[in-house]
Formats: sequence, C-alpha cells, structure tokens
Amino acid sequence: MSDQLQASVDGVTVNAEKILAWIQEWTEANNLKVPSDLNQTFAEAGFDSMHSVELAFFLEERLRIKIDETVLFDYPTFASLAEHLVSLIRPAGAAGSQNGAPVSGSAGGAGNW
Repeated sequence: MSDQLQASVDGVTVNAEKILAWIQEWTEANNLKVPSDLNQTFAEAGFDSMHSVELAFFLEERLRIKIDETVLFDYPTFASLAEHLVSLIRPAGAAGSQNGAPVSGSAGGAGNW
C-alpha cells in the first residue's frame, strides 16, 4: 500500500488503516457487526442514523477536523469513508495521487476485517 493516502494528526500518522481500526474499535464498543468486507455498507452492518452521527463525532475527536454528520450517507462503505477522511486531513500541497488518478480500494486489505 505504498500509494495509500496518509496524513499526520498530532504527530501520529493517520492512514486508511488507522481510521478503519478506530471505526472497528467504535463498532465493537457499540455492539455492532464488524464487517469482513470493507466494501460493505454501514447499513448492511446494522448502522442506523444515530450510529452514523455518533461515529462521525467519535472520528471528529480522533482526527481533530469537522466531519459532517451525514458523511456515512455520502461515503456508505467502510473503505470509502476511510479514504475520504484521510483526504480531508492531508496537507494542502499533497492533494491527489500520482498522475491525478483516484486511489480507490487502497484500504481493501486493512486490518483483520
């Protein structure tokens, strides 16, 4: 995953894997189903609108950025949300991947999902 998006928050390297680990931590703490497929939607994993808002607030605290409460509807899979959040915290000069190609599926092998 050498082309994976990453940034730094308070000196900690944050990439899609780190965000997915935080999501997994929150999901388990809230007795929700942790998916085996990162392209599974939050709805398929049993998230409702309240879970979506609570997870957005949890991730705001971890990432120290404002996250819209509807982000799980805009980025409905675990992988797409993680990649989107990393892109929000990347330094301004590092926007986009090489050759302007989107980095899709880079979180596909993250963690033990």
